[in-house]
Amino acid sequence: MATSLVSSSVVPAPAAKLLGAARARNGVSIRETLNDFRALFTAAEQALDVDALLSMAEGWAEVAETAPAISCTDVYTGLATQAHFQRRIHEVSTLGAQWPGSHALAIISLPHPRDSRSHCWTVLARLGDAVNGELQGTGATAMYQDSAIHILFSVSESNLSQLVDCKAALEALGEGQLCPAHMNFYPLSRAAAAAATTTTAARDSSC
Repeated sequence: MATSLVSSSVVPAPAAKLLGAARARNGVSIRETLNDFRALFTAAEQALDVDALLSMAEGWAEVAETAPAISCTDVYTGLATQAHFQRRIHEVSTLGAQWPGSHALAIISLPHPRDSRSHCWTVLARLGDAVNGELQGTGATAMYQDSAIHILFSVSESNLSQLVDCKAALEALGEGQLCPAHMNFYPLSRAAAAAATTTTAARDSSC
């Protein structure tokens, strides 16, 4: 691809599609794949080949639909895979007494897309970035499934505040297409239930 770009300023569509497929097989997210492709043209001081970009995205999407997960990160969102999230739930439930603090599960339910069972990959990439950004520093593990963000977190006032901010950030994406979102808490212990009730009493109207 680099040779083609330097010699003719054009990337053949089949080569771009193969690159997208290879990236998906190796667990690279669509956002990182697109950013790297754009960086290639920037480094070569060439205008972005939109047709090649679309071919690469097509190759990525075809493989991502069927390729088995090879990491703990979902390639669409950059959040945890279902298997990794379930493993974390099991760890917290099994070793709860040894963990510092009490844990709970928050589920932010989003409006279902009108024309498909799941949101398109561009929306998934953006919501994944939003969730990762808003939950940075909380130690939380988040997963997207069935038009909802599932978040395992340690209960504290600051973490609960960031969860509320996360919900607001999701509602602000895509000109409100993820609005209204609804957030529910499911404590994993009595201690977590008491903490969540105390620290969210003033925020019930916004959740």
